[in-house]
Amino acid sequence: MICRNPGLHAVGMDELTTRGIADDQISESAPLVRALVVERLEKIWRTCEPWIIGAAGKPDPRFIEAGIRVCDRLAKLYRLDLPQPGSEQPDGDLVPKAELVIRGLAELEARMNEGTL
Repeated sequence: MICRNPGLHAVGMDELTTRGIADDQISESAPLVRALVVERLEKIWRTCEPWIIGAAGKPDPRFIEAGIRVCDRLAKLYRLDLPQPGSEQPDGDLVPKAELVIRGLAELEARMNEGTL
């Protein structure tokens, strides 16, 4: 089957299937592409920032909206919207909570009896 478009030369299906980006190329180039996107978003932010903070005149709602979108996209690129892995903690409490509460109440009661509270 041949695809013919005005202004373009005829391209066969075999030729179309050999073009493109393979999955392994996508995974290899992802860090580079992510860095380019971040660089471009930073350029957009630098353009918008004077109009957001008022250094270039009265704050412009269009630039404010663009700045919000840039920040949102940067947050997604850095995966700030995903839960962050926590530090490794033991399964159980090191000191039972009830013991901490009792100790705290005893200290508070002692301070009240001494009159230092």
